[in-house]
Amino acid sequence: MPQKKEDASDSAFKNWINADLVERIATHIQHHHPSFNRKEFVALTLHLQKLELKPRVQLICDYLKKYLPEDYKKALRILLKATTTPSPKAKPLTGFDLWAVTEYVHRYGLENFDESMEALHELTQRFTAEFAIRPFLIHEEKKTLKILHQWSQDENHHVRRLVSEGSRPRLPWGEQLKSFIQDPSPTLELLEKLKYDEELYVRKSVANHLNDISKDHPALAVKTAKKWLKEAPEKHKGKINWIAKHALRTLLKKGHPEALKLLGYKTTGKLQVKNLKLSAKTVKIGSSLEFSFELTSTHSAQVMVDYLIHHKKSNGENKPKVFKLTSKSLKARESLNIKKKHSFKPITTRKYYPGTHYLEIMINGQLLAKTPFTLK
Repeated sequence: MPQKKEDASDSAFKNWINADLVERIATHIQHHHPSFNRKEFVALTLHLQKLELKPRVQLICDYLKKYLPEDYKKALRILLKATTTPSPKAKPLTGFDLWAVTEYVHRYGLENFDESMEALHELTQRFTAEFAIRPFLIHEEKKTLKILHQWSQDENHHVRRLVSEGSRPRLPWGEQLKSFIQDPSPTLELLEKLKYDEELYVRKSVANHLNDISKDHPALAVKTAKKWLKEAPEKHKGKINWIAKHALRTLLKKGHPEALKLLGYKTTGKLQVKNLKLSAKTVKIGSSLEFSFELTSTHSAQVMVDYLIHHKKSNGENKPKVFKLTSKSLKARESLNIKKKHSFKPITTRKYYPGTHYLEIMINGQLLAKTPFTLK
């Protein structure tokens, strides 16, 4: 999904879907469909303020359904014209402005497969159709996969990215594709066609897709990455090295032995963490925990250094979360001194609870040192 602008919170981002956008949508629709009831359509803005992001999109979609022609094909033609040939009286619809339009295809387009596929091909070049295509993969898997194989060779990189991103088994914010969670082989065939893509935007989606697969089929993900690394021609080795590293990141965090070995994180000697120190044993919510330690190895090694914070949860239990630190090459008996400041500033995606927490250091998947601290 295209990255949203940096905002203070998700509640700020929801304001992208606002009254001005509703007015512009109405202007562009009325330009191509003069009988459109603009007044009643824009009345939906009275209800926007109390809604979060996705409900705002869904409300606009509801009103599109209500005030556009009942015939889906006619309504879709109007929406596409409003998108591709905007009225000169208003700023064109771009990016997240079009979410409600792709949502319209998502919700109402299944019975008109060909027209919906053509629309998604057009729309995804302006705003990703990665969510909108998922019902088609669920209900019309074979037909949709056939289309995606064709699109994997499309000249537009947004369309090629949709092939990978739209078929991800566990796409964030999207419906899970349970068929592909159970058997990812159909989408692996798509990734094979995209792994050497010239656009990083596409290759990043390939890596994220294979990372999704690794959560349910770790051995298959490692096997696939190993195969790609072995087969890659010299001119594509850099691309595949990058994909493999990012695709196996979840397994690396879990210390998966084969994933670590494949990416070179192995040692024939002994790794040690010494002098793990905290700046303070008590940390206030809103401040930071500073820590340092020394890493040594008896033999030369490529090391991936992570740390875990075992957060206190509402039920009183501690749950670990892995954070990346660094990746380094160590010579035999060389020491590496590491310092880090970890923020406990409140964020929308994590809630902190006072009590005993733990800091743990992980090197190449091995948990080597742990110490408690108190958050208050």
